[in-house]
Amino acid sequence: MNEIIIGKHTLESLTTGMYSDAKVIYREYIQNSVDSIESAIKAGIIKRKDSAIKIKISKERSKIIIKDNGLGISRNEVINKLLDIGNSKKNPDKMNGFRGIGRLAGLGYCEKLTFITSFKRENEKTEIIFDSDKLSEFLIPGKYEDYDLKRVIDEITSYNKYEEDQDSHFFKVILEGVKDYDDILNYDKIKLYLSQVAPVPYDKNIFSYSDLIKNEFKKKGINIKDYNISISNTSGEYKQIYKLLSDNFKSNRSKKMYDSIDKIEFNFIEIDNQVIAGLWYSISSFYGTINDYNKKGIRLRKGNFQIGDIYTLKDIFKEDRFNGWFQGELLTNHENLIPNARRDDFEKNETYKILKSRLNEHGYKLSKNIREISKKRNKIKKDNKIFKKIDILLDKDNNDLDYKILELNERIPNKDKKVLNKIFNIIDNEFTGKEKDKLINKIICNY
Repeated sequence: MNEIIIGKHTLESLTTGMYSDAKVIYREYIQNSVDSIESAIKAGIIKRKDSAIKIKISKERSKIIIKDNGLGISRNEVINKLLDIGNSKKNPDKMNGFRGIGRLAGLGYCEKLTFITSFKRENEKTEIIFDSDKLSEFLIPGKYEDYDLKRVIDEITSYNKYEEDQDSHFFKVILEGVKDYDDILNYDKIKLYLSQVAPVPYDKNIFSYSDLIKNEFKKKGINIKDYNISISNTSGEYKQIYKLLSDNFKSNRSKKMYDSIDKIEFNFIEIDNQVIAGLWYSISSFYGTINDYNKKGIRLRKGNFQIGDIYTLKDIFKEDRFNGWFQGELLTNHENLIPNARRDDFEKNETYKILKSRLNEHGYKLSKNIREISKKRNKIKKDNKIFKKIDILLDKDNNDLDYKILELNERIPNKDKKVLNKIFNIIDNEFTGKEKDKLINKIICNY
């Protein structure tokens, strides 16, 4: 049997060809950092509260550094783990990065990619360097046609060892000569991107439902794990990243109305008495779509990493736009719900099919509720038209009278509203000033 040869151009498919947005390199490296941190916690090397992932972006130097204090990789395993491609032994049910290709994500966006790692109780650190510029040369069509994937990897990588404190444990990714595709060197945009995609905490200062959500999910066997991820620019000051969900927000693009969350509702999806996913979503006044793109929409997540984007779950609603009326998350917890290679959805299988079916049922109910609320609001607006003439007579500071008008509108039957409308028209035409105010106030307060 002939030896199987893997072509060198496979690297293009696994790097720039894999992703539509260069910013995903941050997600790929953070996934590996999270897995390393979880291993360190399990080994008793660090406590969860002490875990850290630090990102430094230097636009001036075209450089990105991502470092974690996870378990690191032992010197005996580092070559195989970092140079083998698509040969990861990670369990997809327990680990976020499990295909063994994510670490190559940065190759297509920099001139040099370096991995440095240290393992606790080993007195040295290992450095592996990928020469991305050299890789580009090898991938030029018509050149080096006799090179296969393995030979290219051998040619573009170098390997070094250095002394290190034996208590040290970390993994560091360094991208140098970064090409600023899709704003990957833009500090503000990357911070915003990670606030949605990465497994970061809710910000309790602006989102008061954090503990409620975590506790409800924990009761159902889903632990929402978050991590201390911070980002710095050239100033050197690291700022922790949080999700941008908030109690208060603006909605309805044209009117930009202030709204707030009234409550959080939950829906847990089960198969054979096992919870496979949990959904939480906000209930508000539903004036329309939430204006802030970074907050709105029910987001799909696994391992607390976002899968896809704001539009991934839009089709569970009767109308796509209704997804933007909510803040929420669908967090999955099942071994058969596996993110695809691009992480823009799950792999299609029977469990996924059941999940989508149950979501569609619930999305239909939510769509129906929104329509009913909208109809009720439109009716109130129509009823309020008969009081339009009163608005010009009201003192803006007279909240008591304003309240009485609203109360009257809710209390009286429609036939009486028509009579009142005629009376208000007569008063408006026949009287002026304080006399007009006095008559209308008397009608409102004594009806």
